[in-house]
Amino acid sequence: MIFNQYFYHPDLLNPLVTLSAEESEHCCRALRHREGDEVLLTDGRGREAAAVVVTANPKACVLEIREVREDVGTRPLQLHVAIAPTKNADRIEWFVEKGVEIGVEAITFLICDHSERPRVNLERLRRVAVSALKQCQTTWLPTMEVCSFQDFMEQQREWVADRYIAWCDDHNQRQFAAERFSTDRVILLIGPEGDFSEKEIAAARNAGYKEVKLGNRRLRTETAGVYGCTVVATKTLNT
Repeated sequence: MIFNQYFYHPDLLNPLVTLSAEESEHCCRALRHREGDEVLLTDGRGREAAAVVVTANPKACVLEIREVREDVGTRPLQLHVAIAPTKNADRIEWFVEKGVEIGVEAITFLICDHSERPRVNLERLRRVAVSALKQCQTTWLPTMEVCSFQDFMEQQREWVADRYIAWCDDHNQRQFAAERFSTDRVILLIGPEGDFSEKEIAAARNAGYKEVKLGNRRLRTETAGVYGCTVVATKTLNT
């Protein structure tokens, strides 16, 4: 059977699952699924499950899991975008939506020296990510966290990864799109509208980050994030 609609549930290891109120409304009222209908579920961690509607309640739809597949849609390159939240919240939501559609495994919202927005609504951004996951029928939701630039430098110090920092340096000619990755994990730092501070750039250099350009134009923060996702989505690991 070909399924044309995904539903999201964080736990697919139980034989019976109850969709959230929002997912139940979508399943039973918007799409008019009834008892016995077959649907497809994902938990956002690479699992995909075929299920049957047992109770078509628009407030608490119950599904019976029939089959679960593991590691569906796993990518050879894992991308971690660490990006400063934009002043306009709609723009960072747009990045999350497009990042999920194109492919991104982790997003850290960096609080930088020049950040104009020191907080983000993670719960709302997770809802945006789930909606994008269902729309493009992927099985992976990115992990998301908020972190200061300094703390992020400390946290990822021991990670094995290809590391990059994109900032507006007119003298730098190294293009991110031309890079050949040597590990299966890529970290890309993208700064706020006012760019990274000199202290942050120096810290990134000391941590082994390569300075790169994202094309030949000065991009908005959220556009830079989408550009980075697109580059990695078109790459394969060079061994």
